[in-house]
Amino acid sequence: MSPPLISVIIPVWNGSDVIGRCLTALREQTLPAGQFEVIVVDNGSTDNSVQIAREFPEVVVYTEQRPGSYAARNRGLAHARGRYIAFTDADCRPDPHWLEKALKGAERNPRAGVLAGQICLFEEGEFSNALFSDYERLFSFPQAFARRGNCATANWMSRREIFDKLGGFDENLKSGGDRAMALRIRGAGYPLVYVPEMIVGHPVRATREELIRKRRRLSGGRWDRTQPSGRLARVLGVTLYDTIRRIRRVWMAPGLTIGRKIALVRLTMDLSVVATREYWRLFFGRRSARQ
Repeated sequence: MSPPLISVIIPVWNGSDVIGRCLTALREQTLPAGQFEVIVVDNGSTDNSVQIAREFPEVVVYTEQRPGSYAARNRGLAHARGRYIAFTDADCRPDPHWLEKALKGAERNPRAGVLAGQICLFEEGEFSNALFSDYERLFSFPQAFARRGNCATANWMSRREIFDKLGGFDENLKSGGDRAMALRIRGAGYPLVYVPEMIVGHPVRATREELIRKRRRLSGGRWDRTQPSGRLARVLGVTLYDTIRRIRRVWMAPGLTIGRKIALVRLTMDLSVVATREYWRLFFGRRSARQ
């Protein structure tokens, strides 16, 4: 059997509520099924994620016990047979034309190191406050700035030869490994290209608790990526700069009432405090959060 054109790699950790939806979306791709393979890498799930994935006979399932999605993605890379490697997440919902549009993007940009597609946020189930949805839409997944390294593995495709040459993701990172990998690829001379018609849906973090967990995880990733010398001062400085930049963006955002903008500013500051506390926790020897 000839190898597929694309290998789609999906890490999963306790994703029984969402993995079936993702795999169903991949089954509905307009790209013929024989041109891509789907690899699910279980990262130590304690639910029935693996059983659900195995209900899809076209899906190959591997296991990576080392915790972290980047270790899982590297495990998938070790088994992938495609000329191109595409990544998405277990809770994502790829558009039916996702892989077809990704291939067309690759044809237009043959030297690209990463094709970063558009990530469209959607609500699922009951969410407690539209404020949190507004926050996510303002600040999550800035794929349009892919050239800066904003290339999320929720919607990413690269030529296999890129990973063969540069190696895989940094498995020591719990968060931010996609950005670190994208910057390595850019540093090696390969362009990072935004492909807006290459679409994947991603659920919003629609509660305060979800946003706090996300901010702790992202802060841990930044901490792990920062050089040890002067690390605390650096990450606190970045947090201050980022908070000011986000507040400015809130006030400039069209279509929001003054009351909603004030609420978003308060939420931005609250999450800045979450990040600051997380950095102090890490400074005193705690480990970065996985989720």
